[in-house]
Amino acid sequence: MIFFQLFTTLPLYHNEKFGLSELQTGLLMTLNGLLIFSLEMPTVGFLERKAFPKIRIIIIGSFVMASSFFLLLINFWAGILVVSMICISIGEILTFPFSNAFALSRAPRGQEGRYMALYTMSFSLAHIVSSKVGFEIISRLGYQMNWLVMACIGVVATLCCIWIKNALLTEKIHS
Repeated sequence: MIFFQLFTTLPLYHNEKFGLSELQTGLLMTLNGLLIFSLEMPTVGFLERKAFPKIRIIIIGSFVMASSFFLLLINFWAGILVVSMICISIGEILTFPFSNAFALSRAPRGQEGRYMALYTMSFSLAHIVSSKVGFEIISRLGYQMNWLVMACIGVVATLCCIWIKNALLTEKIHS
């Protein structure tokens, strides 16, 4: 859910808080796209070759993405927007491909389509809810509170992933 702030509340924040033009915001968004384009496949390939556990990668990615919103609490230096964009991009690179693969790996044989449909539906729901929640928080409490709430959602997601990792270890021990 926090990722979708990138397309809704962040561009408005760029303009309202730092006076960035549409071109400047577009350049920040381009930075995200270029980082994804140039780093995602090499990173995924490297991590898969090294056989890093998917859930560990998702935990790191979730934490980095949450950190990008904590960084936005620094609201007196426009350069923080670049640092935050780099963090959200790295979080995206680590989280999305591996969460997709993790969900697929947990599906019982013959049920993969159902698991991936639920994964896609949850992604779509997050896309819808994210803007509504973000804009509601901003209208009532301001941007800083929105960044704090989104960062905390990211921390909760990280903690949930840690809980899943521990549950998988327990499952492995008992099987």
